[in-house]
Amino acid sequence: MNAPNGGIARLNVFLSYRSVEARFADILKECLRRDFIGLVEVFLASDTTSVPAGTRWLSEVIEALKASDLHLIICSHYSVRRPWINYEAGAAGVREVPIIPLCHSGLVPNQLPVPLSESEGGVITDPDTIRKLYILIASLLKSSVPVVDYEGYAEEFRKKEDQFSELMRKEQPGDVSEDKESSSLEPELIKDPHVLCVTSSQFRELGYANQLQIVLDAFPKDIRHNVVSNSADFKRILLDDQVDIIHIAAFVCPRGGDLYFSPVELPLGRSSSEDVDLVAVDVLVALLKRSRTRLVVLGGSASLVLATELLPVTNVIAARDMVSAKAMASWVETFYDRLTRESLVAASELASHVSQAPMKLYAQQRDAPSMTFRLTDGMQPKNPGN
Repeated sequence: MNAPNGGIARLNVFLSYRSVEARFADILKECLRRDFIGLVEVFLASDTTSVPAGTRWLSEVIEALKASDLHLIICSHYSVRRPWINYEAGAAGVREVPIIPLCHSGLVPNQLPVPLSESEGGVITDPDTIRKLYILIASLLKSSVPVVDYEGYAEEFRKKEDQFSELMRKEQPGDVSEDKESSSLEPELIKDPHVLCVTSSQFRELGYANQLQIVLDAFPKDIRHNVVSNSADFKRILLDDQVDIIHIAAFVCPRGGDLYFSPVELPLGRSSSEDVDLVAVDVLVALLKRSRTRLVVLGGSASLVLATELLPVTNVIAARDMVSAKAMASWVETFYDRLTRESLVAASELASHVSQAPMKLYAQQRDAPSMTFRLTDGMQPKNPGN
């Protein structure tokens, strides 16, 4: 614990979770900071900014781990398999910091893998689990236990559990692989696709402009392609024309799926601009439907919420976990090099194998999309593959 400028000691809590489970973390952070009157500082460890994990992100996580007095983990059947969750828990274990796994959505403490199973955890929708957590924090602070409505808090977590279950339900039907590709239908052939690259000035400043250039280099200059970095141009193009492929390398809110063009505060993901420039998820869905878009590539982490919202109108490729900038660049280069030579499913799977980036193709319908992008005679990529 630290006591800045000789003041009252504060407890540093490291809260680890998968980005799509951010709403559980939001509630817990808000409750702890409010109920312990600012004596608890909570570091949200997930890559909530949808910026591929890099040096700055990692250094912030390491510093927070060094300063933490208590390590909380939001645990689901999905999150406990994630490398970063276990990396962070291992760091806390080495420092002998108390680790509390908080389970939800059907996972219970006795199902936790080793070494998480060795910690005293609970189910976050159980009022008794929340009460015990508050008692522990009060003992670490040497303060009294706040009088709060534990049952009310548990009910809030149950609501988030229902929302999370619905999100996972939407994700599963669209998850496809090459061996599921439909053979009963004639493959959809899209000639000379119109490609739209979406970015923001902040993403370019962070060094991800090269990702967009790789995308553009995969198609000849004669192929229609645009790069937009504001919502006005984005809306205009989708309203006026058919856009076949949209590659998004910009901030996507991991909670609601909104697409931001204006700057956000990293790593928290809050808007840092008074003049907020964004496209709400419902508006984005309507625009994609109007432009008859056949594929959206979400080139950043924390985009699964947006992916599930887009599935009713288009096919989506999205990251299921945090991904490094290097792995994403490798995926982009391989995917777009093969896209006009192989089927969509084959190009996606090859890129994922080559790069080891956790990118997944989600079909608009239950069957894998039987689709091929081809260039007409005489048109060749500027950097053709072998």
